[in-house]
Amino acid sequence: MSNSPFVMSISLNVLNHMGLYLYSNTPAVLAEAIANAWDADATEVRVKLDRKSMLISVEDNGIGMDLKDINEKFLYVGYRKRVNGSGLCTSRGRKPMGRKGIGKLSLFSIANKISVYSKKSGQEGVSFLMDAEEITDTIENEDPSKLMKYRPKQIPFKNKVSGNGTVLEISDLKKSRITSATISGLRKRIARRFSIIGDDFNIYVDDEEVTFQDRDYFHKARFMFQYANDYSSHCKNLDIDSSTELPMKYDREFKFDHQGRATKDGELSVGGWIAIARRSNDLDGGNHDDNLNKISIVVRGKLAQEDILHDIRIGGMISKYMFGEISADFLDEDGKDDIATSSRQSISENDPRFIALKNFLIAN
Repeated sequence: MSNSPFVMSISLNVLNHMGLYLYSNTPAVLAEAIANAWDADATEVRVKLDRKSMLISVEDNGIGMDLKDINEKFLYVGYRKRVNGSGLCTSRGRKPMGRKGIGKLSLFSIANKISVYSKKSGQEGVSFLMDAEEITDTIENEDPSKLMKYRPKQIPFKNKVSGNGTVLEISDLKKSRITSATISGLRKRIARRFSIIGDDFNIYVDDEEVTFQDRDYFHKARFMFQYANDYSSHCKNLDIDSSTELPMKYDREFKFDHQGRATKDGELSVGGWIAIARRSNDLDGGNHDDNLNKISIVVRGKLAQEDILHDIRIGGMISKYMFGEISADFLDEDGKDDIATSSRQSISENDPRFIALKNFLIAN
């Protein structure tokens, strides 16, 4: 036991900086809820938007939670599931997307009230309400001499979950209305944030399944460079190579060393694709989310960084025609430092792994 007179304290106000107002848009927020469903071994996630009640629900058929799980995991901000959990993979053999246990706080970026209903198979359901206003009041009235805690209100379960799983009801939304455009745009942006859709993991928005085609950009590819896997089946408008009479798809080396040099024995590897559009304005969008002139980075099946194209500094006009998605799971290996920035929406640019990836993409 240390006899030091110094004590480090953690204020509840850290919640403001860690997540309550950290995320910038609805798709990014809902992606965190969907990622939690993946980590809970769900095979279905249903996102529903109730225009009349101004409520968004996220329902999954995962393993669910009991009271102990909720208090020791869900409500434990900073719960490290990869350290404290039962192994580095789920019972389905999935690698968890979550790492630091702060993603659920992002829900307050778009709403003031979050109701949680969860049930484990064969057990009683549990439910509670988290209220942003109550959390804020607790923070503002915090006594620096005491370890403060926020206690969500228990609410009736209402048989929200029949077998097992979790339902999040996101209400008192901060945006004024839900429209048809909201729903259509949400499908597209969710499709673009996950590469594991359809892989024993189905996502629905208002009961309509989200598919790769909802990304609404594969048809813009004129030709494509592929890493590790074949993505050309999604691209119906690829040019035909006159010498082979085959679609213009080209397999590239996908393994490299820690300096970013391509080698068949490289310890690092990527998947994914980079495509060239027919016209640069094919990639234009009306806002940031719709701009396709970028190369996204996906880690463990979930978007980790919106764009790396501006980082790899490919010269010439060709960069104006490029778009793609690179899967790089080595950026988030268990037992190694977390490479994500505090916002959880981008990657630390100075990390040697990220530098190796950039060097590889520049050269290949």
